[in-house]
Amino acid sequence: MTSETERKRAEAQAARERLVNTVGELGTAVQDAKQRAGERARAAVPYVAGGVGLIAALKIIRRKR
Repeated sequence: MTSETERKRAEAQAARERLVNTVGELGTAVQDAKQRAGERARAAVPYVAGGVGLIAALKIIRRKR
C-alpha cells in the first residue's frame, strides 16, 4: 500500500513539474511573439510616416489647383 501511494505521489510531482515547464515555455513564447510584433511595428514606422506624408502632400497640391 505504501509503495502505491509513493508511486502516485511521484507521478503527481512529475506531472506538476511538466505543467510548470509547459507554462514557462508558453510564457516565453508569448514574450517572444510580443517582441517580434514590436520589432515589426518599429520597422514599419518609416513606411507609415512616408505614406502619411505623401497623402498630406497630395492634398496640399490639390488645394492649390
